[in-house]
Parts: sequence; structure tokens; C-alpha cells
Amino acid sequence: MALTAGLLSKVSIGSTTASVLSGAATGGTGPYTYQWYKSLTTGFTPGAGNLIAGATSLALSDSGLLAGTTYFYKVVSIDTGAGNATITSAQLQVGTVPVQELNQFIQSPLLGVPDLKFSQNTISVQIDSTQATPLLAGSAVKCVDSAGGVMKVVGCSANSDEVMGFIVYDIKSQQFVAGDRAEIARKGDVLYLIAAGPIARGAQVTLDLSYAGGVGAKNTGDKIIGYAEDKASGSGQLIRVHLATPSFTVA
Repeated sequence: MALTAGLLSKVSIGSTTASVLSGAATGGTGPYTYQWYKSLTTGFTPGAGNLIAGATSLALSDSGLLAGTTYFYKVVSIDTGAGNATITSAQLQVGTVPVQELNQFIQSPLLGVPDLKFSQNTISVQIDSTQATPLLAGSAVKCVDSAGGVMKVVGCSANSDEVMGFIVYDIKSQQFVAGDRAEIARKGDVLYLIAAGPIARGAQVTLDLSYAGGVGAKNTGDKIIGYAEDKASGSGQLIRVHLATPSFTVA
């Protein structure tokens, strides 16, 4: 079998930190060793200038990042049993969370802040015990099938997940962990989220987990989570999204 790189995935994203994983390489002789690389440029070629020193395991906890910035990660897998043959993974795009200054009067837009000119359809939920990492304002959540009591949710882990709603900004809490109560915005609410690329005003938008609270332009078959109230010329911009959650698929 041909040597195949593992897929990269996100575990959690903060303002200055990112936790990401790589699947193991397959198809070669083995054993394998791994090396992580990072760049601010999409489609970069791994090399000495973008090597992450000491990052040689399948799990990477990267710190010292810039808030509100897009990073690209790749892993080079080395088959030490086959003459050090190498294979490079597909890149993983990660957008760190913009710095959010506590603003009691919400005089400027923040991730997860509702536009109060519109009706509020928020509901109270509880973060399920299976949620291993903290959730942030603006995080997309999905429902856990549990009987009775308050609805329990976990963070969405794939862009194709059925989105129940988005965590609403709370001045008293910047992170939500297992057991915490949180408010989530749903259908009819207008919430500030982060554009993961150019988006036309009025366009249908879908979930994009390359950012915490990220949304992207619609692709056929994606799950629609709402409609852009503002135009985004590029990634990292806060825009208002008129929510249509639970999400739905459009052909």
C-alpha cells in the first residue's frame, strides 16, 4: 500500500492557543515519526522556516498565537522503516478567537453578542458532561439525546453537524465547561459571528469550524445556519447572522 498521511483536526481554539490532532500515517512499513509545521500562508511548503520545534507527536498544543489570526498547519509523516520516506498531510486552517474586551454596555460588536434590535429566541441549556474542552461565546452547539430536565448540548465537531444554536456572550463567563449553564441563540435571533471568508450580504451561510464562531459561504449540500446581515470582504470579520437553527440542508 502507498504511504498515506493522517487527517488533521481541531480539538479546541482560544485567542492565543490551539489544540489540534493528526491521525496516524498508514500504508507504509513503519514505525513512523511526525513533525508539525505552521504558516500564515495557505498552501505553504513545510521547511526549516515554518517547523514547530519539538512538535513530534500526533497531538499539538500550540501557544503564543496572535488573536483573530488565521494559521495553517501541516504534518510530515516519516516512515523510518522504509528509508525515511515522507508524506505531507493536507493543511488544516485554524482561526484564533479575536480578543474580547469586557464591555458592560456592548457599545461595540463582540463574538456571540446578539443584535438587540431583533426578537430574542434564546433558551437556557446545560453543557453536557461529555464536553471535554471549554466552549466559548459564539461556539456552535448540538443537542445531546437525553431525557427530562434542561436541554444538554456539546460543541459541534464537524461542519456537517446539525447545529442547535450558538452560545451567547456572557459578561460574567468567558468559557463554558461541562455542567455549566449557558444561553444559546436560535432561529430568529441575530448574532455576531466570524466570517471564515468573503460573504455577500443576504447570502445563506454555513458552519465553518476553522474559527470558533465561524461561518462560511454556502456550498451545495451544506447545512444552512442562517443568513448574512452584513457583508464580509475576507476572513476574521465579525458579521451579523440572522439564525435559522436548527440548521437545514439545501440541495
